[in-house]
Amino acid sequence: MKILLIGEGAREHVIAYGLFNSSKNYRIYALSSYKNPGINEIVKRSNGEYFLGDINSVETVREVIRKVNPDLGVIGPEEPLFHGVSDVFKQEGIPVFGASKRNARIEESKVWAREIMWRYSIPGRLRFKTFFTIEDAAKFVLEYGGSIAIKPAGQSGGKGVKVVADLQAYLSQEKRNAMSKSVKDIGSLYKKEGEPRIIIEEKVDGPEYTLHVLSDGNTTLALPLAQDYKNAYQDGIGPETGGMGSISGPGKLLPFINEEEYDMTYDIVKKTIEAIYKETGEKYVGVIAGQMMLTELWGPTVIEYYSRFGDPEASALIPRIESDFGELVEFTATGHLTKVNLKINDEPTVVRAVAPLGYPLSKKLASGHKIWLDLDKIKENNCLVFFGSVSLEGMQLITKGSRALELVSISPYNVASEKLDKCIQYIYSTTKLIYRTDIGRTIDEQIEKAEIIRYSYRNRMRSGNLGVSADWSPTGGLW
Repeated sequence: MKILLIGEGAREHVIAYGLFNSSKNYRIYALSSYKNPGINEIVKRSNGEYFLGDINSVETVREVIRKVNPDLGVIGPEEPLFHGVSDVFKQEGIPVFGASKRNARIEESKVWAREIMWRYSIPGRLRFKTFFTIEDAAKFVLEYGGSIAIKPAGQSGGKGVKVVADLQAYLSQEKRNAMSKSVKDIGSLYKKEGEPRIIIEEKVDGPEYTLHVLSDGNTTLALPLAQDYKNAYQDGIGPETGGMGSISGPGKLLPFINEEEYDMTYDIVKKTIEAIYKETGEKYVGVIAGQMMLTELWGPTVIEYYSRFGDPEASALIPRIESDFGELVEFTATGHLTKVNLKINDEPTVVRAVAPLGYPLSKKLASGHKIWLDLDKIKENNCLVFFGSVSLEGMQLITKGSRALELVSISPYNVASEKLDKCIQYIYSTTKLIYRTDIGRTIDEQIEKAEIIRYSYRNRMRSGNLGVSADWSPTGGLW
């Protein structure tokens, strides 16, 4: 059976890894914009073929499909989904693991996602306002005195979120002046004809986590929880990135999220899948994820949705799946998810991303550097390596400007962190490498924070005030 994989990052490498380790002996073909060394090795070992081209071009994808004639398509990144690449596979009569263009809008447009949450009364929804111009958004920031989060109105690679919390009245005006200047930068991250550029939401606070749910159009299957570490630098400071690491486990939970909250989150995602079908008339096939926060307002609260596996969350989840991952993907794409009996490794996973100096602020500075690693030493320390923004050029590995590698350890949190500390020593480059060593080491702090929030939202639940905010209207905007 032939599988055509679309994408080139660490997420696609770990998907290829899962497919290659299937009992089905798939032949894996890939289309990427550059040659990922990890994907390349799997393609060669499975007797497939590697194609280079524009992964967002429906014409290029159609051309490769007709050359390969695959039995199944698998799409990793979000951008090809936004461009309708999943629909090309369907037009060619090939089942595909990946949301349609219309359904992927749940990630592409934060505004559409918020609108359908309010339209269908989905729990965990935040109140919001949208702005078509930077000037109107900046004016609102100056005039409104409450705590807010300012975001690009559409998908921007996890970047661009700014938060204003008015905790000290005498600083409010200064904060608003500073934030109104930031609106211009945020507005530049998303510009689509006829759509809002900026969304401003009520601010919430709490531990973040992600639930990925597989959907074959009729049946859903929830995977274990994961948590992404967005900020570039140690202890959660610095600019936001696509993710500097991730954790998952033990079991299907995280230490600070309980079974009831898992079930509430799963219910939110299932209601969202139903709402998407009502809006688009197309059944959701692929993976959808709720990027969540545990808050005193709602308990499980939606920050945003993914229409694909998160990255680096995929590296925390897929290696823990003990069921046949290939069958899991195949049955999702072909409408047979009821056949799956999901088994997972109960041990936690810690993922640490490694990026060249310059990431995420300067792709130019972070590009064009040689990188090499001692894979044997890394394997001796029981770590996995997934290649991200690294191109195989001749016999050299060259950085492309984003996260270059993801190191993975499946062990209790303290043991995993120590293993990753050792493995990081076997990665070398012609530039300085940045990474976070605190990933998986702040569990106790998050447990304590979650307990405080849990007490608050349960009180709201008992009094019938879940989701109620004083200065935001029940229809999603300001009074």
